Amino acid sequence: MTQNKKTENNPYTSLFSPVKVGSYHMANRLVALPVHTGFAHTNGDVSPWMESLYSRLADSGVGMVIVANAAVSFDGAVSSFNLRVDHNALIPGLSRLAMRIKQKGAIACLQLNHAGRFAKTKRPMLPSPIVSEHLTFNIESLKDFMHFFPFEERFGLTRAFLRQAANWRDAMTAEDRDRVMEDFANAAYRAYQAGFDMVELHGANGYLLCQYLSAFTNKLPPESGFGGDFQGRRAFPLDVVRRVKEKLPKDFPVGFRMILREWVPDGIDLPEALAFATLLENEGIAYLSASVGTYNSILSQEILKEMDRTAYLESDMAKLTARVGIPTIISGRITTPSLADKLVREGTADLIGLGRPLRTDPQWVTKAKYPGKKIIKCINCNWCLKRVVLEKGFNCRLWPQLYQERTTLDHKILTRNNRTLWIISSIDEMQLFKMAQPLVPQMKKEMPFLTILFLLKTADNERNKGKHCSEFDSARLKFIQFIQQRFHHSPNSFNSSREALEIPSNYNIIESDQEWEKTAIDEIRRGNHGRIALCSNPGEFWRERLLYRERGKVMMLLGADHHKQKLPCHHQFDENRVIIPVDLSDVSLLMLRFLQQNYMGKKALRFDFVHVAANHSPQLQQRWSELKRIADLHVQIPLEIIISQGDVVSTLTERIHSRDYKTVVMGKRGLSGMKRWLLGSVSAGVLRQLTGQSLILID
Repeated sequence: MTQNKKTENNPYTSLFSPVKVGSYHMANRLVALPVHTGFAHTNGDVSPWMESLYSRLADSGVGMVIVANAAVSFDGAVSSFNLRVDHNALIPGLSRLAMRIKQKGAIACLQLNHAGRFAKTKRPMLPSPIVSEHLTFNIESLKDFMHFFPFEERFGLTRAFLRQAANWRDAMTAEDRDRVMEDFANAAYRAYQAGFDMVELHGANGYLLCQYLSAFTNKLPPESGFGGDFQGRRAFPLDVVRRVKEKLPKDFPVGFRMILREWVPDGIDLPEALAFATLLENEGIAYLSASVGTYNSILSQEILKEMDRTAYLESDMAKLTARVGIPTIISGRITTPSLADKLVREGTADLIGLGRPLRTDPQWVTKAKYPGKKIIKCINCNWCLKRVVLEKGFNCRLWPQLYQERTTLDHKILTRNNRTLWIISSIDEMQLFKMAQPLVPQMKKEMPFLTILFLLKTADNERNKGKHCSEFDSARLKFIQFIQQRFHHSPNSFNSSREALEIPSNYNIIESDQEWEKTAIDEIRRGNHGRIALCSNPGEFWRERLLYRERGKVMMLLGADHHKQKLPCHHQFDENRVIIPVDLSDVSLLMLRFLQQNYMGKKALRFDFVHVAANHSPQLQQRWSELKRIADLHVQIPLEIIISQGDVVSTLTERIHSRDYKTVVMGKRGLSGMKRWLLGSVSAGVLRQLTGQSLILID
C-alpha cells in the first residue's frame, strides 16, 4: 500500500521515511495507537461517532490506524460500550469502519482483546482464582484506584469492583481455554472478512493474555501446562497466536501489543518481556507495540509520576528494538515531532505510536509536516481515562467546548440504540401498531434489530378455546407479513411453538405465559433493547410502571387515538401533530438529538416545541438556540413560550387537548422514585391526563 508522498523540505526526515510492516509499505513512521473509547453501541456494533473518529485519525496523515479493544467473545468485554467482533452480524459495521480508514490512505488494523478477570460479566475468564498472597498490595492498589476518581463516584466504583472481584474464584477450564482460543481465531477471521489489513492481539494492560503470562495473576501449577515457570505461563498467549495465524491467510499480518513492565509483585519485568518478544517473533508476529502497567499499578502516585515523564519508555524500547528483527512501536508521551524523529533516527523504535497526543490534537501530523503552528499537547490529566472507566465515553478537556458537549451527547444516545422491542398482547394491539407506524422509526438496513414480544395468556380456559388461538395466530401471521413489507426484508423460516411462520431475518417472536411485566423487563435486559413500544391499557398499570422503571431508554406508549385513522391511505398522518414540551435542560438536548436522528424530516409528522414559563425572558430563546447549536441542528425550529401562572401539568394538558395533538414527546429529568414522589413528575402528570394520545418518553 502506498500512502502520503514525502513532504519536501521537512526537517523530520527519519519520521517521514518509509518502512515495511508485514506485507505493507508505510510512507511514514506514525501510528494512531488504540485508545479505548467506550463508544460502541451496547450490542458491540460500530457507532457513527466511532466511524467519524477513526476517519479523522486516518485523515490526519498517520501511516496506520489501530482500532482499539474489540472484544473477541461475549465474556471478554471490559465495558457496556465495548466494540465487539464475536459474531457475524457485526461484520457490516466493522467493514464500514475499515473502509473509512482505508479511504483516507491509512492501513487499517483491528486490535483483538479478551479482558479476562476485568471483563464485565458474571463469570469472568481468568487463569487461576485470586489468592491472599498479595492482599496488602491489592488493597493499596484499590485505594489508589478509588482516590483517582471524584469522591461522589467512589462508592459505586468500590461496590462494582468488589462485586467483580467476588467472581474471581473459578479458574478457566481446559474447555474454556480452547473456546477462547477459537474466539480469538474467529474474531481475527471476521476482521479479515470485514476488510481490515491487519489485526493486533492485546497482550498488555493486565487483560487475559497478559494475565496468563504474569506470575502475579497466574497461579496455576506447572503440571497444568499453563502455569508455574515462564515456560508454562507463556503457553496460552502463544497458543492464541498460533490459532489465530492458522485461521488467517498466510500473508495476513498479526501484530502484538505487549507489556514490558507490570509494576506489581511477581509481575512481568523487562527480562521476561524481552524473552517473550523473541518467542513472538519466532511465531511470525509482524510487529510489537509496547506498553507498561495495569489497572493494579498505573494509578499509584509513584507510577503516575513515572508515566508523566516525556518518552518514559525510551530506555526499555531501545533494548526491545535491539532484541528483535521486526518493527517496534514506542508509545508513552511522545509529545513533539522533534522527539519522535530523534527516537526513530537513533534506533530506539521503528515506529512512533500516538495515542492521546493525536486525540488531543488531530493536526499533530500536519503540524509536524509543516512546522510553524504550535501543537496542542496532551496535559496527562487522565480525564479521558476517568470518563471511560465511568462508562461516559472518551472525551478531552482540551477539545473545543462545543465538541465536548456534542461528544457527551452522542454517548448518551448509545443506550437509546436501534435495538427495538415491540410488546403486543392482542389483535387490537397489532392493528394499533400498524396505525402508528410513522411513530416507529424505520430500521436502518445496517441495523435491522427488532424483537416482537407476543404476550399470550395460556391458562387452560384460554388454551381450550381453539378459535381464540386460531384467530390470534392468523392475525399474527398477517402482522408479520405487514412488517416484512414495511421494512423490505426477505423472509426466512422461523419455527414457532405451533407452526412455521415466515418472518424477516433478525426478527424474533416470543411467547410467554409468565407475569407480563416481568417477562417484558427480562426481555428488555436480555436483548439490550434501547427502544420499547407497547400499547396503553387503563386496566393494566404495569404498562405505565414500565415507562419509569427502565433508565436510559426510549419508551413509547401507543394510545388508542390512532385507531381513528383509516388504512391504507398513504397520507393518513399528514396532520398528525406532535407536541414536544421542553424544559431547556440537558434532557431537552437529548430529546433534540433523538428526534433529529429518527423523526426530523418525516412529512407525516408535524412538530410543535413548547416551553411553559411564568414570563417572557430573552434567556429562554438564547438557551434554545444554544441547545440547537450543540445538537448540530441547522434548520429553523421555533420554540413557543406558553405564559402560565398555574402548574405546568395543567397548562400542558390543556394545550394537548385543545389543539388535538395525537402524540406527546417528553423527557425524564432522571429523578429517583423518592424525588418523583416528593416533587412530582411533569411527564407522569401529563400521562395521567392523556385520553388516547401516544406518549414517547426519552430518558
